[in-house]
Amino acid sequence: MSAATAKSRLSSILKSPSQDTKNIPRNKVRFSALSIETALQDVLDNSRLSTYEELCQKLREEDFDDDQFLETFIEAKQSVPLMNVHFTMLVELLLSMPWLDRGETCIEAYKNFVIELSIVHKNFCPMTITKLVQMFIPTVAAKDQWKHGVPSEALQKKLAEVHDLVMRLMNVIPMIFDVVLTQLRKTFPYHKKPAYEVTGYLFNVLKVTQYASIYCDEVLDIVFHQLLLLDVNVPRSEIEAAEEPDEEMLFEMDANGADEEEQCTTMKHPLAETLDCFMGLMFDYIEQSVKSEGQGDRLFKMMLKQFETHVLPTHNTDHVQFLLFYFSSFKMAYGEHFISSLWKNVSNPTISPTVRQSSVGYIASLLARANFIPLSHLKSMLQEMSQWVHSYIQRSDSMNYNQSIKAHLVFYSVCQAIFYMVAFRSKHLTASAKNLAFLQSLQLSSIVTCPLNPLRVCLPTVATAFAGVTRAYQLAYCHTILERNARRKLATVYKNSSQLPEDCLDTFFPFDPYMLIKSGQRIEPFYLQYQAHEMDEEPGESMAGGVAGNGRKRYESLSEDVDDFIPESKRHKHQPVDGEFTYSYGVSPGFQS
Repeated sequence: MSAATAKSRLSSILKSPSQDTKNIPRNKVRFSALSIETALQDVLDNSRLSTYEELCQKLREEDFDDDQFLETFIEAKQSVPLMNVHFTMLVELLLSMPWLDRGETCIEAYKNFVIELSIVHKNFCPMTITKLVQMFIPTVAAKDQWKHGVPSEALQKKLAEVHDLVMRLMNVIPMIFDVVLTQLRKTFPYHKKPAYEVTGYLFNVLKVTQYASIYCDEVLDIVFHQLLLLDVNVPRSEIEAAEEPDEEMLFEMDANGADEEEQCTTMKHPLAETLDCFMGLMFDYIEQSVKSEGQGDRLFKMMLKQFETHVLPTHNTDHVQFLLFYFSSFKMAYGEHFISSLWKNVSNPTISPTVRQSSVGYIASLLARANFIPLSHLKSMLQEMSQWVHSYIQRSDSMNYNQSIKAHLVFYSVCQAIFYMVAFRSKHLTASAKNLAFLQSLQLSSIVTCPLNPLRVCLPTVATAFAGVTRAYQLAYCHTILERNARRKLATVYKNSSQLPEDCLDTFFPFDPYMLIKSGQRIEPFYLQYQAHEMDEEPGESMAGGVAGNGRKRYESLSEDVDDFIPESKRHKHQPVDGEFTYSYGVSPGFQS
């Protein structure tokens, strides 16, 4: 025994260095020996925290390879029944462990643990969902893998694993999606965060609707809220100021040539760039839904509901409303339904006057700008609106005339909408004898000469352009009324120089030119620019509120490369002097002033 034992001991001491490397797997075994179940049981049975704290420390500090990760989560799943609320720290450490960059077996082990934990201990569901939803936000390290809110193929495969886990949780715990909705809303990045972060999160939020279509309306509510917040924080005037090229930039573009294409499509205003990518993702989402059989109609109804809830009551939005514009371009039925719902608002006296006024603005702007809406629909709407106006005038005949804007806000708004559409689409509406006969049937002269005097409160550019068209075709004679209104306004200014008269509708035309570069390419094919009529007024003639300076027509169209509106920053530079009266308003109606 002594000789054999001595030989055995000697051979164990004199191991080769290559055999020593086999001690590494023993370290794994030693770590796994620190059993999760044992640590939890030790706390529950003996109130000893040392093993539990050592386990938490190892989970917090050590880098796990795939084998250790797999062993840990297999055991963690077996120990789930012991993980009560007192072991929240351990649960959070397990949920926080990186898992997307591991092998399929490890990813599946993590998913199985999360599902088991959520089923057995529902109090951990908010923490679980929070960890998963936070993975929807692009990291700084991965920002190069996002382009205009769309991830690379490799990143999409990783994110698909997160969405798969959320979907599986919904299948086993249907009510968990209430928690998902709460976290989606709370986790949405601040609108001033980098564009890749905001739009990357949006990409994942929209992805949720693919496997949770029953909650699509609730998800869209989150999206529209954030989109509106972003839109109202990027005023048109700021975009114009940021995008105006200077000489130095033009020189650099000429020098660098074609490789500057990416920079040319990037908005200089950081929030405008975020909004541009945001709108691009929404346009993609609409297009994909329309191409999916049965999905387009359902999505349109939900978006129309979101529009009426969020967008319609919001004043001076510039871009979010183009989602409905773009949607309507796919099918004539969408545009008809959109206009019909807006007209129902206008005709309903129980709805707020400001909402009815906004609805009129949307109708007029859509019918004027959308080239996918047939002229017959425009004529039908003009006829219905004019009948409403004539009926309103007849009802007002027996009343004492209170000509304040507040008292007749909707009436004045509908009148201005009629004037705007006639002037904007004058080339089409006067192209044939049949169309001229239709305009005569509207009895425009009775509208402009009624005691309520709607031309008095119209935007000057609308009134002037409408007057030119109606005079050219002897539809109505507006210039005498415009001049009388102008004299009355001047008299009011002289009488009380500290106050200007209440003379203009506070309105806007929501489909004024689209300002965003990349997403604007989707709108351009369906968008009409204003074109001045051949028989518009001659320069220098009397206008509502003054004479056109320098012999330029107030409603003349701009050149092809310039938008047909005047920037607000330039619109207010001229101040009234002596008896001259200057009009100012929020958003251009599309005619140059």
